[in-house]
Amino acid sequence: MRKDHEKRRKNTNAIFSKTILDLLKERGPLSTEQIHPLIQAIHPDICDDSIDRVIDGQHFGKKWKHLVRGAQQSLKRRGLIFLKNNKWHLVGNN
Repeated sequence: MRKDHEKRRKNTNAIFSKTILDLLKERGPLSTEQIHPLIQAIHPDICDDSIDRVIDGQHFGKKWKHLVRGAQQSLKRRGLIFLKNNKWHLVGNN
């Protein structure tokens, strides 16, 4: 069961990563707050507002938004995007 969860998380990360790159190519620099509704409109099936990120009983917001932020950080670590003035940019398109 744990492997299935890990596989789903990796697939979701790949989906969100590709969508973030596509949005930044199409629209230019965007803040995380701007990215969230765009991704939710594109992927309503995996952006479920009824599911919170809960750790030890403490709520940390919507789980899908946490996964979007994880995808942003993954892209940043891979050198594909960077954050400047609170907006995400594609590397090479600044």
